[in-house]
Amino acid sequence: MDARTPVIPANVPKVHHPRRHAAVRTDDYVFSQLIPYIGNKRKLLHLIGQALDFTGVPSEGTFVDLFTGSTVVARWAKRRGLRVIANDWEPYSHQIATGTVTLNAPPAFAGVAAILAAGGGHTAVGPCNERVSAVFGHLNALPPVRGYVSTHLCPADDDDFDVTRERMFFTQANGRRIDAIAEEIDAWMRGGAIDASERAYLMSALIYAVSYASNTSGVFKGFHNGWGGKTGTALYRIRGRLTLAPPVLHDNRRQNIALREDAQKIAVEMPAICGGVPDVVYIDPPYNQHPYGSNYHVLNTIALWDKPELSPSIVVDGKAMDKSAIRKDWRTERRSPYTFARQATTAFENLVAAIDARWLLVSYSTDGNIPARQMLETLSRRGRVTLFTERYKRYRVSTPRMSAKSHNTEFVAAVEVGAKSNADEVNAMAERLSLT
Repeated sequence: MDARTPVIPANVPKVHHPRRHAAVRTDDYVFSQLIPYIGNKRKLLHLIGQALDFTGVPSEGTFVDLFTGSTVVARWAKRRGLRVIANDWEPYSHQIATGTVTLNAPPAFAGVAAILAAGGGHTAVGPCNERVSAVFGHLNALPPVRGYVSTHLCPADDDDFDVTRERMFFTQANGRRIDAIAEEIDAWMRGGAIDASERAYLMSALIYAVSYASNTSGVFKGFHNGWGGKTGTALYRIRGRLTLAPPVLHDNRRQNIALREDAQKIAVEMPAICGGVPDVVYIDPPYNQHPYGSNYHVLNTIALWDKPELSPSIVVDGKAMDKSAIRKDWRTERRSPYTFARQATTAFENLVAAIDARWLLVSYSTDGNIPARQMLETLSRRGRVTLFTERYKRYRVSTPRMSAKSHNTEFVAAVEVGAKSNADEVNAMAERLSLT
């Protein structure tokens, strides 16, 4: 085995434990209210940890997460003490990062506290935690509102629905709760009662609650045919009452930053953003052809609360139209080159070439659009590469679509920028990945 492909000991403890770290009930900062997300790295944190330990970067270092997504890696790095800059151009991800990574403590909510106190509603005086409880108590107690979500994304009647004409992303009851909560947060923001950080803290909770209560398997390109589909899967969450809970936070005593930009733009501006050369830049680009902007379009609508134009019914002029109600803006504003096999490699080369950092950590898979050998060769032009790998059983959508390969390999490449690379080492690593 190549010396630059360390063997991960079998007894290296996993960071994520499915039962202990269920997002809906855990108080673990890294996993609490973590949205269901394709490609999120919660199961690979031990592998990323091995790579980060290998770099020797101290806990007081700076960690840049260019494609933060669900924010699980950014939270994990923050808990290790690193200063974190979390970036993602998807609005829902930016709200989650602002609400859970940037903040070290819950916001004060002084403006809302004054409104609630004046209205004689939930008591919102005293320590910050009492004010937070009052704010969430108020939002959870709001009367339902017939609005955008309940009109466009829900059936009119939860017990007498028409799957051929109505969208079923949420129950009508939960749709009205989403409308009520989102409208209240929007009114507070427009009226100056909350600032951007306070809004993000609330929106992070709402985005998770929306994801949890959705009549989907986590992706919003479609919804179940009936509540929970043919087997009635997960009715406890789909038909349960949507409720917000304050996000769990962690204080790393650092000034963390959340950004919403194209990763290439951040790469070019990184020293200015970080106040110097960052210690680690973590790169986890999309692997395949499925755009996150369409997969999670409903979460973007909640995050932006811009109510894009949409027909209330699937059927328009006698024809089924726009069943999934996918927003169009991702096509013009956030079309990722990494989701196209012909563009992904060039985009990656340009990104890596632009980054000024001490170390690069790159997460990818042998199933990705970028061939592993080309990725390793690209990285070796920036420095010496060390590979950390783990084999996984492939995700299979259905029997007819099964691949000839039963497994794929997830890997983290650690690149010591500026160190001399070795062509033989790169070839050995590429060969090793090709055999998995």
